Amino acid sequence: MAILTNKNALKKALTVILCILLAIFMPVIAIVSFFSGGISVDTAGLSQKIEAQLTAEERAKISKAEELLKKVESEMKKKKYTDDQILQSRVITVLFLQDKVSDKDFVKKLVGCFKKNQTTKNLISNINRTFGTTIEVVDYEKLMSYIYTSSSDYDIVHVAKKEIGNVGGEKYWKWYGFKSRVDWCCIFVSWCANQCGYIESGLVPKYSIVDDGVNWFKSKNQWLPGSATPSPGNIIFFDWANDGLDGKGDHTGIVEKVENGMVYTIEGNSGDKVCECQYSIGNKEILGYGKFKQPDISATGDAATQVWKYLKSYGYSDSVAAGIIGNMMRECGGDTLDLDWDVVGHFNGDEFYGLCQWCLRYAPSNFKGATIKEQCDYLHKTIESEFATYGGNYNGITYQQFLRADTRTAAIAFERVYERCGDYSFEDARRADNAEKAYNKFHK
Repeated sequence: MAILTNKNALKKALTVILCILLAIFMPVIAIVSFFSGGISVDTAGLSQKIEAQLTAEERAKISKAEELLKKVESEMKKKKYTDDQILQSRVITVLFLQDKVSDKDFVKKLVGCFKKNQTTKNLISNINRTFGTTIEVVDYEKLMSYIYTSSSDYDIVHVAKKEIGNVGGEKYWKWYGFKSRVDWCCIFVSWCANQCGYIESGLVPKYSIVDDGVNWFKSKNQWLPGSATPSPGNIIFFDWANDGLDGKGDHTGIVEKVENGMVYTIEGNSGDKVCECQYSIGNKEILGYGKFKQPDISATGDAATQVWKYLKSYGYSDSVAAGIIGNMMRECGGDTLDLDWDVVGHFNGDEFYGLCQWCLRYAPSNFKGATIKEQCDYLHKTIESEFATYGGNYNGITYQQFLRADTRTAAIAFERVYERCGDYSFEDARRADNAEKAYNKFHK
């Protein structure tokens, strides 16, 4: 599941919740089936259509339910729970606890089911135990996945992928303000950024001329040269060879992913349509990349799922993310994806903690007890320097080579360079096998 990260996304999510609230007379199983179908819905329009058909009695019920939701939200805010947790409390109340809301202690009981840094499994377990329900985690996650997909615009790649196949770009250049067709590669990028709220928040410029985009990112000191390895969501700029590689921008798009030495992009006005393209890293026609800090995410799900989402948010390829998780499966998961992320271990007088069993003697103070996100952030912060220092442990592999590695190579490289577990003859194959399991689980 994705997570809401800005006010625009939260507003859209609440619109989705309103649709659910208006449809409370539908059986839950029907809603689960509907949401798992991958159907795109105009939530605002659906809300209006459903509301127009409600009886006075049904409107009264909804008004009462909205009052209850406001009380829950107020108590959640007092305890400083996140917007995302408040959203989940609404979903649970509306879809699963309608026959429990008459309990005078309902709000207190529901809020008490939430904890900070909580997994979905733990939350649903608390709900079932407190209210005697039998909610299935998989059903709940299907519902939340639909809501997040319908409302969360934090990911420019997610937005761009939905547009693949558009021909002519009319919706984009009309949005920009042009009355007739113009070259629309820049406009497509701007449109996608606007859908995410990035233009309003100043993360990405609104531009219709390629060099205007180039100059904006350079002026913000957010520019990467064409020889660099980009991250998903970066804005890519091209200088075509057919006009002499003159150093001026000719075309632009969005980086979708980076895998096995290739940059995969989504571009508008490529043959007058939105399509996926690919180039080798360092291709001479890549002028450079505009980079920006995407909003922080707060992942949910079991520990392995959270780790996967955090690693992907840092721009790691599926293969590299799986390679890292394959090592965690060995360190704290018993060779399974059931990661015991807060486990403490001891060896030769040293104390170790967490997903990578970091030695607390060398970790930052108060690292013991670090959350999954804090651990992933620490890993991301330290991994490049570890490859610079210990790359010789694995044929002199560099960090950039690691980022382009296949799944098994990434697992072994991480083991030897970052984990430095010792018995490579025993560990290599086991950690690589684990990584393949993680890849098969999460790769889409």
